[in-house]
Amino acid sequence: MFVQHHSTSSPALSTSIVKKSEDFELSILAKSSTKITGTLQFQYLNQNFSAHIIITPSTIQLKAQNAFEGILATAPIISNAELTHKNYLSNATLTQIGNQNIVWLILDFIHIYNLLRFKPSSILEIYREAFLQIKLANAGIIFGKVDAESPYANQMNSLLSQKLKRKHKYIIANPADLLVTFQNIIANYPLQISMLNKAKRVEPILN
Repeated sequence: MFVQHHSTSSPALSTSIVKKSEDFELSILAKSSTKITGTLQFQYLNQNFSAHIIITPSTIQLKAQNAFEGILATAPIISNAELTHKNYLSNATLTQIGNQNIVWLILDFIHIYNLLRFKPSSILEIYREAFLQIKLANAGIIFGKVDAESPYANQMNSLLSQKLKRKHKYIIANPADLLVTFQNIIANYPLQISMLNKAKRVEPILN
C-alpha cells in the first residue's frame, strides 16, 4: 500500500494546492471557515486517480471521478457532542484527524478498485446476496435500484460491509455509501472495465 503518512502538523488551507504529501495532493476549489470543496489526487499501482472531496467539521465525502465516479467513500459523522474536542476542519484548517480520515477514505476506494480489477464477479455476488436477504422482507424492491433513502438502505449497507469483511478481509471505515457505490458500479460497469483494460491490460468478466 502507498499510505505511509508521517506528517505531525495540521496543514493550513489556501485557494490552490494546499496539501501535498506522499499520500495525496489536495487542491481547493472553494472554502469557508466551515466547508471546503476541492479535488483530491493520489496514486495507486502507478496509476493516477482523482476525486471530488467535501470537508466540513463533522463530515468528509470523497467521490471518485472519471470512469470510477460512482465510487463514494464517507468518513464517520462526528456528533455535535464530539465536535467540542475533535473535528475534521477547524477554522478553515484541515485537522490531523481530518487528514488521517482522508487517508482511510483513499484506502476504502482502493479496496473497491481492487475488487473491480481482480475479482469483478465478487461485486455482483456480494450485492446479490445482500439484496436477496433484504428482499425477503421487502418484496417490492428492484435489483440494482434500491433507494438509498429507504428504511432498509442501512441494512443493505451493513450487509455489504459484513460481506466485504468476511469474503475479502476489507474493513470499510464507514459503510454509509456502499449501497450507492455497488449500484453505481453495476450500472457503469462497462465503462469502468474499459478504463481498467486500458490502464492495466486486464480483461475481467462480470458474470
